[in-house]
Amino acid sequence: MLLILCCLILGLFSGLIPGLHSNTVTSVLLSLNLTSESLPLAIVAMFGVHSIISFIPSIFLGIPDEQVVLSVLPGHRMAKEGRGIEAVMIMALSAIAALLVCIIFFPISQALYPVVYPLLSPYMPPILLIASAILVFKTQKPMHSFLIFLLAGIVGQQAFSLSLPDPFLPLFSGMFAMAAIFNFSSSPLPKQELPGKISAGLLRFSLLGVFLGWFADLLPGISSPAQVAAFASPLIPSSGAAYLALVSSIGVSESVFAFSTASTLGKARIGAIAEASAIVDVSQNLLPLLSFFIIGTAFACIALCAFRNRIGEIAKIHVPSLNLLIAAYLISIVFLIDSFSGLLLFAVSTALGFLCLRMNVERTLLMGAIIVPTILMLF
Repeated sequence: MLLILCCLILGLFSGLIPGLHSNTVTSVLLSLNLTSESLPLAIVAMFGVHSIISFIPSIFLGIPDEQVVLSVLPGHRMAKEGRGIEAVMIMALSAIAALLVCIIFFPISQALYPVVYPLLSPYMPPILLIASAILVFKTQKPMHSFLIFLLAGIVGQQAFSLSLPDPFLPLFSGMFAMAAIFNFSSSPLPKQELPGKISAGLLRFSLLGVFLGWFADLLPGISSPAQVAAFASPLIPSSGAAYLALVSSIGVSESVFAFSTASTLGKARIGAIAEASAIVDVSQNLLPLLSFFIIGTAFACIALCAFRNRIGEIAKIHVPSLNLLIAAYLISIVFLIDSFSGLLLFAVSTALGFLCLRMNVERTLLMGAIIVPTILMLF
């Protein structure tokens, strides 16, 4: 139990570190060669905490985690409007709502996955192609959007061919965080106001996120809620709250249902669950593994709600100085994890993200970096 407690605390701190992926933290834990029987439980509990706490750097600093990369777009915009705490609360409450719904439907998912997966598998390539076409041509600048989507796909394909330890770090940090720093206007973050009542109408987006998270675990190569949210963007209004509720719910539900696919199909769609399944048989230890993931996720959501007053203090930081620190940090961590090849990818990704901003194209199109390689893999 001491190891599990330590990993809950580790998830709190690791989630606050911009650009640090949960898979990286899991790899460090495994490198310690711990022999405790609680290790798989500690891994999934840490993953649950980390994935929720990573909302904070995504929203206030504009630095994305792979799982919630699209939350940068409306979340950071809300922080610039003094609504950063509201954005965090929307994501936390949506995560809790999604968690409760997933628990109810989890037994049904175990019955459905073995039936639906064989039926759907042959049609994956056309499904992704149609979804990509909708994503591109629904925009106001379809030709520009197609160019950005295609260029992002080329960069993503090259990124995954480099065999980097963590290709998502330079890819997304360059496209979203570093590009935004280069495009930065000197206006600081305003004082972050405490939110009033969160609209109950957002619950429908949480329910949609649960369904999409369940569906995402059927799709080979679709391992990120950001990909699923990008496909679903034509179905929801452009308001920040709806996006945040959707992305948060997809992330939680995809993680929960990944336990179901791991136990019924032998396919763990989430890195931390895959690592845990390499240590123990998920089907034989499903209840404790799922329980500790739920505990970690709920613990993180409660922590966000309890310390929401303190979260807004981040807005008092001098933004130009913070940007310099973030840029130095990103360059350093990319080099430490992915070496010179990672830095080159980081530079190219930054240039593409900056181009997207200057062309005034929706940054959801940058998700072509993982959508296009997935389509090519399926074909």
